[in-house]
Amino acid sequence: MRRGSATTAAAVLIMLLGLAGCGGGEGDMSGMDSKPEMAGPEAPTSTTVDEKPREIIRNADIAVRVPDVRTAASQANTIAAEAGGRTAAQSITTQAEAVYADLTLRVPTESLDPVLAQLAELGDVQSLNITTEDVTTQAVDLDARINALQASVDRLEELLTQATSAQALVEIERELSARQAELDSLVAQRAALSDAVALSSIYVSLSPESEAAAFAPPGFLSGLESGWNALRTLVAVIITAAGFLLPFIIALAIIAVPITVIVMALSRRRRR
Repeated sequence: MRRGSATTAAAVLIMLLGLAGCGGGEGDMSGMDSKPEMAGPEAPTSTTVDEKPREIIRNADIAVRVPDVRTAASQANTIAAEAGGRTAAQSITTQAEAVYADLTLRVPTESLDPVLAQLAELGDVQSLNITTEDVTTQAVDLDARINALQASVDRLEELLTQATSAQALVEIERELSARQAELDSLVAQRAALSDAVALSSIYVSLSPESEAAAFAPPGFLSGLESGWNALRTLVAVIITAAGFLLPFIIALAIIAVPITVIVMALSRRRRR
């Protein structure tokens, strides 16, 4: 019975080595840690880059000066929703009584250009940038690795049901756990890539139109006004300081005058 069990375990381990697609010797267990895309001939073949439709990521950022920032932010949210998208983030801040807003909109990629045109109508466009990235090769690579890993996991699960010894069972479960974790990670990466392709991100910056007036170059009249205001401020500071010090001066005078008189009188007596 022991010889039969050992023979079965050896057979299972040999099958694991073949599944891993290792290029090492028959007794080298390091092949179980080889890359999944190197699996045996049963792994399904993947579509090449040239045969696959292009997968493009398109994002944009736009800065607009608007009459009313809060109203424009609400309109931007509505534009994204009507295009089948959503507002992923929004921030409204106030600086020196001026309101600013930053939004991140996610809209279907095919609606990117129409949505940008609608956002441009909110006010005066200060800047507009569109980025494009072809991720077809990355998508094909992920698909191939996922297919190979899935085939490997399926075979390991089948071997798990056929294991007849504790040693073989432990080896198969360890390899299955490692490959399943890697498969889950690749599937998550592929889902994130598909989401980036399907939905474009638009980073919207809204600022008030009145902000432009703050950067107007100063003229003679504005300089004269600033100088006059500074002079008035200086005079006010001097008057305030004098009013603050006057009580102390009077108090010191009340104390110092008698002392001075006494000192002078004593000095005269000594001279006599």
